[in-house]
Amino acid sequence: MNKNLTLTVNGETHQVQVTDRTQLAEVLRDHLDLTGTHLGCEQGVCGACTVIVDGKPTRSCITFANSIDGAQIETIEGYAGDPVMIKIREAFSRHHALQCGFCTPGMLATSHDILNRFASPSEATIRHELSGNLCRCTGYQGIVQAIIDVASQLEMEGIAPPKLAQKKRGVRPSFTPFEPKFGNAPAQAAQHPRGSVRAEGNWTVVERSIALPHPLGNVWTLFSDIRAVAACVPGASLTEQDGSAFEGEVAIAFGPIKAKFGGSGTFEANETDHTGTLLGQGADNGGQSNVKGELRYVLTPNGTTCFTNVGVTFHFQIQGMLAQFNRPELVTGFVDFLLEKFISNCNAVLSGGTVSTSHKIGVISLGWAVIKSFIKRRRS
Repeated sequence: MNKNLTLTVNGETHQVQVTDRTQLAEVLRDHLDLTGTHLGCEQGVCGACTVIVDGKPTRSCITFANSIDGAQIETIEGYAGDPVMIKIREAFSRHHALQCGFCTPGMLATSHDILNRFASPSEATIRHELSGNLCRCTGYQGIVQAIIDVASQLEMEGIAPPKLAQKKRGVRPSFTPFEPKFGNAPAQAAQHPRGSVRAEGNWTVVERSIALPHPLGNVWTLFSDIRAVAACVPGASLTEQDGSAFEGEVAIAFGPIKAKFGGSGTFEANETDHTGTLLGQGADNGGQSNVKGELRYVLTPNGTTCFTNVGVTFHFQIQGMLAQFNRPELVTGFVDFLLEKFISNCNAVLSGGTVSTSHKIGVISLGWAVIKSFIKRRRS
């Protein structure tokens, strides 16, 4: 269904007709011929399409036009004669802050917003504010230095960013800018009903707690046998074992990305306190991804003789094509998928059955697990 909108773009009022799914970027480029707004990823990630909507940087590629009827919009074409933007452009040129230029419109809009909200911003603040704009050419150093340069000029000229923002940009009084926090703030964990996912430096840390409906002794017999445990993990297989050392494989298929990791590690189990530690590392057969990790678990009775709690802590790093699995939403969904299949296989073995051969790591099953995990987190 078409809808008539009124948008004020770069000071001019326009009447446009759009459908419910028409993006703001489409209106700017195709309806108003303002092609300075670039489209890159079209998923709200790269920041090339950034424009200013009612005083705030906005991803025009994921903003439905009918949701901002009556809004005031500034695009890169609207900064002609703007004294701050003139300084920014000159500084970008002076510090070699642009190369191919594709990200530049979004970078300039974000830089202008930074300088309108922060007086003498630190390098850490600038880098934080620029984190939503990706550049594949410059390495960012020149961009950061250009913004620092302009901030120094504005300070010397006695131009206070909040006053400039109110006068030039018309920021609504109710708008409270986000104040970034730096330093040694604790890592934020993605909470989960059975544990959490968090970052510790370059490591992703996953904590989970599960309950198996079997006595502690039976569960320990399974968990103290590395071959039996590996057989219960979807996509995993143990190829060799020599004492505490082992070699094995894990197969993963995620859309067009397919990898079979071959690796080695060590496994130790302590019957006294029912704990185990597994250390391992490996690489896929194409050499495009590698992974290393440490898994620790502890078994405790669940208050009855019929249930056993299993607490698991997993530290890991992934590099290469599969590094996208370090993203919390994918990690959580991936872990939930593995956990569900692992529990099912463990229950089957402990009940005298066999491991299912249909439990593989694939795009459909993993994608559905990510969606379910997201819904759970939203409801919790």
